[in-house]
Amino acid sequence: MTQILKEKASFWSKNRVWLSAAALGMITFICIYGIRVLNVTYDAWLLNGGDLSQHYLGWCFFRNSDWFFPVGLMNSIAYPNHVSVIFTDSIPLLAVIFKGFRALLPETFQYFGIWGILCFGLQGAFGALILRHYLKDEITAIIGSLFFVIAPIVIYRMFMHSALGGQWLLLLAFWLGLERDKFSLVKKVILWSVLGFLCGSIHLYFVPMCGLIMCAFLLEELIHKKNLFTCLATGAGYCFCVLVTIYVFGGFSNDHQLDAGGLGQFSFNINGLVNPQGWSRILPTLPLYGDGAGEGLAYTGTGILILLAVGGIFFIFSVIRNRINKSGMKWYAKTRGENRNCIAYILICVLSLVISFSHKLALGNHVIWDIPYPDKMVSLWGMFRSSGRFIWPVVYILILAAFVIWDRILSNKRALAIVICAALAIQIWDSFPQLKIRNDEFGKEQLYQENLKDEHWEEWAGDKEHIVFVSYIVENQGLLYSLSNYAVKNNMTVNNFYLAHSAARSDINKALEEELMHPQKNTLYIYKMDDENLCTQPEMDYIQIDGIIVGTVK
Repeated sequence: MTQILKEKASFWSKNRVWLSAAALGMITFICIYGIRVLNVTYDAWLLNGGDLSQHYLGWCFFRNSDWFFPVGLMNSIAYPNHVSVIFTDSIPLLAVIFKGFRALLPETFQYFGIWGILCFGLQGAFGALILRHYLKDEITAIIGSLFFVIAPIVIYRMFMHSALGGQWLLLLAFWLGLERDKFSLVKKVILWSVLGFLCGSIHLYFVPMCGLIMCAFLLEELIHKKNLFTCLATGAGYCFCVLVTIYVFGGFSNDHQLDAGGLGQFSFNINGLVNPQGWSRILPTLPLYGDGAGEGLAYTGTGILILLAVGGIFFIFSVIRNRINKSGMKWYAKTRGENRNCIAYILICVLSLVISFSHKLALGNHVIWDIPYPDKMVSLWGMFRSSGRFIWPVVYILILAAFVIWDRILSNKRALAIVICAALAIQIWDSFPQLKIRNDEFGKEQLYQENLKDEHWEEWAGDKEHIVFVSYIVENQGLLYSLSNYAVKNNMTVNNFYLAHSAARSDINKALEEELMHPQKNTLYIYKMDDENLCTQPEMDYIQIDGIIVGTVK
């Protein structure tokens, strides 16, 4: 018994920083979003439109579909075609795991609340581990982890583009880079390969971001240790796992539009680092260029900006006035061993900025330079048209830099903790209106209002197996999600859905043409009221209900 207690005490002693930060992150999630979203049978909050409905209904169709290989494919959301759950942004990793246990799950089951609290916990854990790499004080590292948890770029994404709330993947990449000397070659390859698997199975935007962080630290290692084989093996392991994961999850199984269009409309603005975009009571929102300029949100928070500004000024003046007998020399002494990571940080910042700007360099609401990149390059770049997201690594580097600066300025742990707590209080107060919006939305019970109220829907539920959207209703998300939810509840398929990168569009259009040539009795054919002129097939009856036209075979 004594030995067991000693082992438990030893485990806690070694891991208390990240465990405490993880718990703090989860508590923060509950404070912001409440506990209702953690109820796996509560799905009303996921059915009121927007991307959340796409993600949830994508999971529901995937759950109802038979198993195929690749395992991420389903035939119920673009019937009779097979489409990967990757293209509904339903967090494919969790979708596949929970589908494996679907026989044991309740009839209504959602995992997005679980995903949210898990992300906040991991965000806190890896944030603390990164800070602990530089800071001697454990308490400061634990408190400081909250800045990573409540970063606007995290909260803005969670429950909008839920998979992109998994930004702990970026922090994991930073941690692997910083701690690389502690790992053997085999362990290093395995860890980066696991990260590649996670990126490929959660959201594809994380693949190039984490890959960029990896390459920067590998280059740093190559310069200092001349270990080419280690770098090649690590990079190859990451890339191999990414490709295999995407294949196994069905990402290569459909034709899809590589260039989604709109590159430059969703990019990072030069004013982005000081533009709160509604995340500050103190600083005003600055003008932006592009319909989706919110994708380039890069505001670190007012607390971090104050730490950076005051800390930077303090040290610069100390150097200028030659008052560095203690503070400046201590700074140099404490950082000279860490300067080898400067190349990695600079490379990450420069490349992230270049990618996030896209080919349209904008300041405010004006494009100041339309960079003449080759058309082919711009087209390939369009695979990641929301280029503004690539600024996230820079945001995390700035948060880390704020702590490193103040740790070097203040040698007194208590004084450092007081400064960090004050900055945290300012950050929370300044962003509180945004936090309250989310608490009001997700903390209170939401009700789903069914839009399909005609009695015919109940009659059709018993003998119809498929729904075919003859009219293109994908852009009418209210109608699309109402009909899709009806299909899910009655174990029916649909022939089209809102899919990322227009996945399988040509196959879907071809299948629709063939379907209309040979309409089936087990199928409902949906038309918009504006497309009444299409309702001309003599073998079908048409009825107007709930603002649409439904055709059935006589």
